[in-house]
Amino acid sequence: MSDALELTGNTADQLKQIYVQCPQYHAKIEDKHLLTGHFLRQYHASLFYYKHFYDDTCVYGDPDSCTDAFYFVCGFNGTPGQIKFGVPSIVKRYGRDVYIKSLYVEEFSCHHPSWIKYTSHHLEKRRQTMVRDLVEMTNRFPRVRVIVSSTGFYEFLAVYPELLELKHKLILYWVSCAPDQVSRSIWQSYFYGFNGFSYRGMKWFSYPNHQLLRLFNPECATRKNWKHDQQKNTFYKIGLESRFFCFGLLWDYASWDCITFFLDNNLSIYRKSGLQIDIETHVLAGTRDGFWDDSRPEVIEKTLDKYIREKRVIYKQSSHLWVVTPENISELIV
Repeated sequence: MSDALELTGNTADQLKQIYVQCPQYHAKIEDKHLLTGHFLRQYHASLFYYKHFYDDTCVYGDPDSCTDAFYFVCGFNGTPGQIKFGVPSIVKRYGRDVYIKSLYVEEFSCHHPSWIKYTSHHLEKRRQTMVRDLVEMTNRFPRVRVIVSSTGFYEFLAVYPELLELKHKLILYWVSCAPDQVSRSIWQSYFYGFNGFSYRGMKWFSYPNHQLLRLFNPECATRKNWKHDQQKNTFYKIGLESRFFCFGLLWDYASWDCITFFLDNNLSIYRKSGLQIDIETHVLAGTRDGFWDDSRPEVIEKTLDKYIREKRVIYKQSSHLWVVTPENISELIV
């Protein structure tokens, strides 16, 4: 039974039963270790948590009355609803009459495990949907502002040749810019042996998040104590990204094999044309970004120069996730 037949089109209650009982699904989870079963139970339960921004909501506003249009492409393991975190900044800059649409295909629902999502067929469906959405939006609106998050840029890069006739109507914003290759995580060697497994030949493991672990990697933080002018707030990672509780800590499943497959799948398509993006582009980057081996501006610039012809770059001393704060988004989306 294929992944799509097992999971796509089912209700949330049906999905919960699949994760608990479906032999076809569990048979594909191989090379399980001592605590893998316990971690997977906690992870599957977390797919149905109430979350603040990590959901499938993909449309905001009325397209018949809006004055400005936005399109959002999330990064690896992101969801359409993450754009909600940026809505206050968009409204502050462009007013309340905005229309926002996010890239969404059901195979990438927040209710599906990460390892189910990433197949060549599913990625191609995302790219086709992106092209179709942008064609429809540019037919309707004189200007569409495309916001790509993290590795979502490489999905846009792959379809850019199909959008050349539309480029005069597009503006691109890249938030939390990500490298085009990712080094194998040191966490895999520590955690795969007791909570990891293999799915379709890709190794997955779960690593912990804790404020103290920021000393090893800034992306392990669980919250951001934010202050801007007279405003203060605490943003929690579990509201923005996929996290689950286990043994008193927050955890997330990751796969170097899968993220490498995702990047290679999109970049191989890009290399067939080799076209640099030649539209107005604005980039927001963190100089303490844990996903870059070296996040100095001069290193990031070398990656940007490969793919973007003209760009404006904003650098902030922040991590990959927490560079995306309300005032930084407002500064980006001119």
